[in-house]
Amino acid sequence: MLPVHQPNDLIIYPSTKKTIGLVLAALVFVVLGVVFIGVGQSEEENSLGLVVIGGISVVFFGACLVYLVYRLFNRKPSLIVSDEGIVDHSSAIGGGELKWADIEGIMLYDYMGQRFIGIRLHDTETFLARQSGFKKALMKANQGLVQATVNITQTAVKMPLEDLYVLMMEKWESDRASA
Repeated sequence: MLPVHQPNDLIIYPSTKKTIGLVLAALVFVVLGVVFIGVGQSEEENSLGLVVIGGISVVFFGACLVYLVYRLFNRKPSLIVSDEGIVDHSSAIGGGELKWADIEGIMLYDYMGQRFIGIRLHDTETFLARQSGFKKALMKANQGLVQATVNITQTAVKMPLEDLYVLMMEKWESDRASA
């Protein structure tokens, strides 16, 4: 287990303002989903497509809403960057504890207009085997889209992602040089 709260650790908490914004956005999509279900079941419309879209919206964004409200009141750090590695709880599918030695590469990228730090692992299969079924499926899907198993988004951290990336690269490269 990686040590937590060492004097030189960088501890990043979620942005309350960003989390509240995401809570409101998720709430809007849950309400829209309920409206789609209602309209799709009305006698005038009777559209299975609207009911299905509404149901998917309610389930997905409802789950997001529950997680975001939990994160709003649970003040656990989103990310801890230490000399030994990182502890990633920046999302519902955060990578958890990752030692620098387990990391193959770190990249900064944009996907669909959003900035991310992507982390590739030396042994992705062993890492995924430790994850729960749903989390594992989401991580595999992400990996298929961006070639990174673990992804940290700008909305999950208070500091600029570019600064975090530079710090992570410095610590990772320092660990590689000392190995």
